[in-house]
Amino acid sequence: MDGHGFLAVNNQLSVVVSNIYKVLVFSERSVFTITSSKTDRNGYGAAAFTKVVRTVEAPQIFIRVASASHSTLGLYITIQGSPGAWTGFQVTSAARGGSTLQNYTVEFVVCKFTDSYNSQVYGSEVRGESNEPVFSSADKVVKYSRFTKSWTKVIGTFVDEYRSGMVLDADDFVSISAFDRGVSWFIKGARYAGLTVYNNNAPSLTVFVTKETGGGYWYYQGANDTFLSIPICKFPASRYGT
Repeated sequence: MDGHGFLAVNNQLSVVVSNIYKVLVFSERSVFTITSSKTDRNGYGAAAFTKVVRTVEAPQIFIRVASASHSTLGLYITIQGSPGAWTGFQVTSAARGGSTLQNYTVEFVVCKFTDSYNSQVYGSEVRGESNEPVFSSADKVVKYSRFTKSWTKVIGTFVDEYRSGMVLDADDFVSISAFDRGVSWFIKGARYAGLTVYNNNAPSLTVFVTKETGGGYWYYQGANDTFLSIPICKFPASRYGT
């Protein structure tokens, strides 16, 4: 850290709180449903935040499937709102096979960087150089459980899969924010990309990419040693309530 300010580190000497680095904190949790009107078409779901997220950065959305009408669920997200006023999200989904309409109940948790000052009588807060809130002791800091570290590519005729190899618990929440329909990391390499979060009646974490039939790949130079890492968290209701 340059100059002056505040810095807190943990036992592994990693920065936990500072006046420079922002901290991801809990905002709210609730449930939404994903349904379809036809068995061979997409399903849709949506949720509106009860608390508008005031950060420039988009919030992180974590989900877990609470109940399912199918043994699989693949989806991508569209976060609604704009920088400084994020208001909710929509989900477009797909289920494999069967003659049953999609009907899922999904629990979600919204996380964000600190965007408000401490309103409690006691406590502490840290502000950045422009007087913006960086940390408040009134917030509930998110504790990451695990991250995906590697992917195994399985090539298909129309859809490629990137399997994480992660074994998930029933109470694990997976971040789906990286799969906003508007992102461009898959443009010209795919018509769309999404995340399979439920497979064989169990939590799953597999990227699926619908191939583009022409135009080549936007990332013609390859990945340049970058990696897609998806966080997995547990949000016990005793700490991360509504």
